Amino acid sequence: MKILCKIALLAPALAVSAAWLVVLRLKDVAAPLLVAYGLLLLGLAIGLLWPHALGRRSTRTRVLALLGAPAALSTLALYFAVVFYVTDVPVLLGLASAAALAGALVVGLRGRRGTAGATAGRTRRALLLGGAGLALGALSGLSVSRVDRHRRDVLAQGAQELKEAVRAPGARRRGAVGSVRVFPLHTGDTVVTYGQFYGGLDGWEGLTGYTRTLLDKAQIAVPVYAYLIDHPLHGLMMVDTGVSWEQANDHDGYYGHGGMASRLLTERHEYRLTADQDLRVQVARLGYDVKEISTVFLTHVHDDHAGGLRSLPRATVVMDRRDWDEGVLYPYSFDLVKERLSFPAFDSGPLLAFPHSQDHFGDGSVVLLPTPGHSPGHMCVLVRMDGASALFMGDTLYTLPHLAVDEVRQMTIGGADTARQVEAARRVQRLLASATDTVPLFAHDNTRYRHAVASAFSQGRPDAAGLLALRRHMDTVLTPDWRLRPGQAPHFVPSGAGVGEVAFR
Repeated sequence: MKILCKIALLAPALAVSAAWLVVLRLKDVAAPLLVAYGLLLLGLAIGLLWPHALGRRSTRTRVLALLGAPAALSTLALYFAVVFYVTDVPVLLGLASAAALAGALVVGLRGRRGTAGATAGRTRRALLLGGAGLALGALSGLSVSRVDRHRRDVLAQGAQELKEAVRAPGARRRGAVGSVRVFPLHTGDTVVTYGQFYGGLDGWEGLTGYTRTLLDKAQIAVPVYAYLIDHPLHGLMMVDTGVSWEQANDHDGYYGHGGMASRLLTERHEYRLTADQDLRVQVARLGYDVKEISTVFLTHVHDDHAGGLRSLPRATVVMDRRDWDEGVLYPYSFDLVKERLSFPAFDSGPLLAFPHSQDHFGDGSVVLLPTPGHSPGHMCVLVRMDGASALFMGDTLYTLPHLAVDEVRQMTIGGADTARQVEAARRVQRLLASATDTVPLFAHDNTRYRHAVASAFSQGRPDAAGLLALRRHMDTVLTPDWRLRPGQAPHFVPSGAGVGEVAFR
């Protein structure tokens, strides 16, 4: 029975240690260091439960001295090196205060036994610990306002940078509304593993794929695009919202709103965004006001697509209910719009390759197409323009080469979700093949196609020549049967700076 009890204690200790090691790997701690640290934790756990396993003369006291102290110091060092954020100061001081007061209580109770000299010594130690606990508690209380002021200063400095970016030379005047205009907005970059982006046919699938994202740190930076739509009948709209300045530049503060777990399970440097890439700045420099944006079509709830929602509290957010109910979302991004959600029924009948669709306004101008797989309720958005249509892909497919879904595939969830995503990709293929006036617009395209898109949509809508250039570019990358042409296969190119590049050859 004693052995079973010890095993019962060892199991949760190992589980907690494993979770902590995963967090540290997410924070990019080197694998060799984690192996050494993990062995130290394992040795400590075994030594405390079975001291003699580490030697005949081993005792728990020796184990604590030889392994416990290094493990504690290593844990503190790793925490402060890769996890600590300024808002932790009051909490850490409060924990230290509680520990000191608890120690004072224990020493004080023990001080009632023994000789007069020993009792006096214990009393002094109890008073010192109690005084330290009270002082640390006072510092914890005082630090709250200081920490809040620090974060306000960070945000105020960011707000000033955004204002200066809005006023920088080169802003446009708002054009006359006469036709549908679409403006691609490059809202920063996200850092991902190369395999997550391009390795779906090389084992990056399901749980295995997610595990590899922890172990494989061959990373690339890919753009995050949102799209502003100026519609003469339906006003100012967006497809996705990208990431915000706060997510990139106050990452720990932004994700701290979800508690310590949200901050621990996100990567501190996962987003890169300059002031002039912020959604609010780009909209203003195009001659618009974010307050005018009345509708956001959210392809899915992932935070690199929904982070900008906090800048659009007046907008109605249209998204598939399955993503709201079952998708992986970060609530803080949705706090200001959660009362303004609209869920399509997809009851407008079939559209080309899609058996279900939603004609959002009832005039065929914006049609929503379900493409589940990447998330439970992922959808694409088809917007009719004068003489052309734009199909907003979200994360159904990351880039133009991903349309060759049998040769290039992003990491998929696995099982039925992978099958759904591949089927969605094939429906997109058939739609693009039959609707030759339609061009795909991607959320993370890091290929030359994005520059062709930026050129074609530089004034908000492609003319006939611009549309033809985009379709011709597609033909240089993909064959009519959706295979990659020679020279278009992606390859990872390592970089000494840590984040690599993608070459096509």
